[in-house]
Amino acid sequence: MKNIIQYGLIAAVIGGIFLYGQFNDGDTYAEDDIDLNAVLDVTVDALYSYNDSLAELDQNSLDPDVTFADFAESLSGRYNETAPALYEGPIGVEPRSDASLLAFHDANNNAQLEENEEALFLIEIDGEQARIIASSRSGAVNDHHFSGTGLLAGYLIGSMLNRQRMSGVSSSSLASKQPVSARDAAKSRAGSGSHSKGK
Repeated sequence: MKNIIQYGLIAAVIGGIFLYGQFNDGDTYAEDDIDLNAVLDVTVDALYSYNDSLAELDQNSLDPDVTFADFAESLSGRYNETAPALYEGPIGVEPRSDASLLAFHDANNNAQLEENEEALFLIEIDGEQARIIASSRSGAVNDHHFSGTGLLAGYLIGSMLNRQRMSGVSSSSLASKQPVSARDAAKSRAGSGSHSKGK
């Protein structure tokens, strides 16, 4: 009986380590020093710029999937052109089915997320609170509120919000994502499951 309990505890610890190491659909957890403020600045500028370019087109002829993928490619270019650099290597951006955008270290520069490539940060749109949320692989979260309604009324954000609804993403789940520093996120992880004061 004692051996069974020991094996059970070992399995639980290994399972906990495995889950702890996951970042959205199996991407690897790692410490980072990515400046989410800079990420958000670039993302917001890219969204406004792309939204303006779409306003000049016949939006009835646009394919939302193609548009979303095109924006992800454009955003990747913006991330890689930023000075000082957001990351030490090339950044790719994967458009996801839930309308989020996953930035990753595009080690072989082929714009495709592959198994051995690390997730860097995730961009999400909170339409209800009119904000863009950036979450890093360290657990840090930051956000930027839209000014005015122009961006929310635009084709790109509208199609992204529709994609969110179709994939079952609720506005309440995004509303619960509030800014937190990497240090506080690490403290929270260290405190979870412990009985230390100040958890």
